[in-house]
This record gives sequence, C-alpha cells and structure tokens, in this order.
Amino acid sequence: MELAGKLILLRKQQGWTQEQAAKIIDIQQSYLSKLENDKSMPSNDIFRKLLSAFELSLPEFLAVFDNDYAETQLRQIPDIEHWLKQQQQSQILNQRRYLYICSALIVFAITIFYAGQSKILLPEMQFQYYSEGIVLAGEPKNVFDDWQILIPREDVKNKLHYKKKMEMTQRKDEHFLLSEKFLGQSHVVTYSEGLRVYKFQGEKKIAKPMNAWLRIGGVFFFVMGIMGFVLERRFYKT
Repeated sequence: MELAGKLILLRKQQGWTQEQAAKIIDIQQSYLSKLENDKSMPSNDIFRKLLSAFELSLPEFLAVFDNDYAETQLRQIPDIEHWLKQQQQSQILNQRRYLYICSALIVFAITIFYAGQSKILLPEMQFQYYSEGIVLAGEPKNVFDDWQILIPREDVKNKLHYKKKMEMTQRKDEHFLLSEKFLGQSHVVTYSEGLRVYKFQGEKKIAKPMNAWLRIGGVFFFVMGIMGFVLERRFYKT
C-alpha cells in the first residue's frame, strides 16, 4: 500500500468526506486531495497533524507499508526517517546480541564437553585404600600385620600368642576409603579411640553418568550455536 491509499482508507474508516477530513486535520482540501492522489508528500508538521487526527502512533501508521516503500518514499518525512534510523540501530544491536549468544553457546558447549570428556570435574579414576581396624594408643601403626612382635619370647606355650591372635581377630574392622587424590602409600585418620591406618591398594574406576550427560549437553549446545549462526540471516534480513 502507498501513502495515498492509506490516507483514503483512514478517512473512509472514520466516515469523513474529504472536506470534513481537511477541516479536522487543519489543512486545505486541495492539499489533502494532492496527498490522496499521490501528487505530494506531507511535510513533517502536516504528517504530525495526520497522526493526531486519525489518533495513530507512528509505528501503527507505518505497519501497513513494506520496508522498501518506507525506505525510498516515506523516509523523506523527518519523523519517519528518525524512527527508521532508530529501528535500524535497534536491529543492529539485537543482531549483535544474537551473535554474542550464539558464540557464548559454542564456547559453553566446548567447555562442558571437555569437562565431561576429560572428567576433570568428576574424576572417574579413584585411589582405593584399605584399613583393617583401629590402632590403639601405644601400638605400632602396623599392629594388625605384625602383632606377633608384641608377644614376649618367654611365651613358650603360646598362651599369650593365641590370646593376642583372638584379640586382633575380634578387633578387626575392615574399612575401605576411596579418594580422588593420591594420599600416599598410607594415610592416617585420627579418631577418639585411636588411629585408623589406610594402606594404598590401587586405582579403581568408578563410572559417573554425569560425565556422559556433560558430553551430550556439549554436543547439544554446540549444535544450537551453529544453527543460530545459520539462521541469523533469516532472522535479520537486510
């Protein structure tokens, strides 16, 4: 639609004759006739009077015109030119924000995929330690392995030997410790009743589903970011 057709349509929607419309707009009927016959372009002051008479905002008035017509014809009106520049600047700003978001998605995708692939946040390889029981005060830390050294040589009939053996068997309280960090060949934890000495047994792999989800999430957000760049030209046509 062109400006002339828009003005005729607005006037008829109000039920005004050309003469009535000219009086309400506060312009000469001959000038309104030129506008409606596409023989003139309104000045900025006249354009504001038109908007006021038809009770329209500038965006509402421009809604029916295509971009090419607005850019080539209606841009001659200063208010419209200013509004179009604002729209262009806003579109450029939105386009930049859109591209920043797409870029951020790709960076985020690579980061979480790497975290899941390298297992840097959730290590799956852990170090396993084993403790046979609590070491009481005054006892050597390896008492569960070498308790025999506590038996006097004078124990010819092995009475103390069997008694100590039964005691150590009863005191045996096995416990395993898994650590994401290597704590050395042995690790001591202090309790109120004594010490618990953990001995390194080896590495143990414990699968953590969250690492797989991080990789899946990384692929998903990477695809989203790439698709955002592909669709950018459709969203922001020049």
